[in-house]
Amino acid sequence: MAANRTADFTQLCQHYAAAKGSAALQKPVHTPLQENAQFNAAASDISKEVYQASKRLQQLTQLVRQNNMFNDPTEAINELAALVKKDITDINMQLDNLQEYINSKRQSAPSRQAAKHSDAIVSLMKSELMATTRGFKDILEVRQDNMKLQQSRRARYGKTASSALGKPLAFKAPQPPRSNNSHTGSLQEVNLSNTLPRPGVSTGDNTEIQPLITTMTQEQIVAEQQNYTESRAEAVSQIESHIVDIGQLFGRLSTLIHEQGDLVRRYILASED
Repeated sequence: MAANRTADFTQLCQHYAAAKGSAALQKPVHTPLQENAQFNAAASDISKEVYQASKRLQQLTQLVRQNNMFNDPTEAINELAALVKKDITDINMQLDNLQEYINSKRQSAPSRQAAKHSDAIVSLMKSELMATTRGFKDILEVRQDNMKLQQSRRARYGKTASSALGKPLAFKAPQPPRSNNSHTGSLQEVNLSNTLPRPGVSTGDNTEIQPLITTMTQEQIVAEQQNYTESRAEAVSQIESHIVDIGQLFGRLSTLIHEQGDLVRRYILASED
């Protein structure tokens, strides 16, 4: 009598089905349509970030154009400048990654036509990013010039104020009026004793009156002026560092856009042939 091996056969089929499913999970197959959808989603996210960076650049430009020496929004300007710089750097990195993705799909025959379209989109976004980078670099240079001008004006203003405050203010003792009436004279003396104290004159408790602006006050003014000068010098240094970094990035973007344009033109000529 033959043995029933149905259970063994079912178990073997399940084993091969599981192995096949595991292999499919390890090597997912994406159709060109799916790959194109992934690219479009990534490009859309980057485009939104470029727009956000442009909006922040507009806010930064408005603050810098105010150029108010006595109410300069230094903290807000520094925060916006740092954010715009980070946006530009991050977007540039994402565009590089997107370009590498396109290059990896370029050799596949079904993806060649899609790669041409993707190259054009990346090239356009790089041009938009370069325009934002150029605007950021220009407004940083304006900020740098404004801060140097403010420092110069503040230095002149502070020097004038210090010379004006160098001499302490003091009350001049009033001259008592002359009178032949002894009663009136005694009344005037009583009134004079109630007037404000005068420098160099001792009060009833023998306490000498101090000048209105003391040496300590003058030292505080000098210290505040020094702190202001140091903080502005540090801010100028930060702006100069941003200008150098953005200038290098701008030059790199210009080169990439030029190379991207040449690449697109070569593919167009190759497709026509």
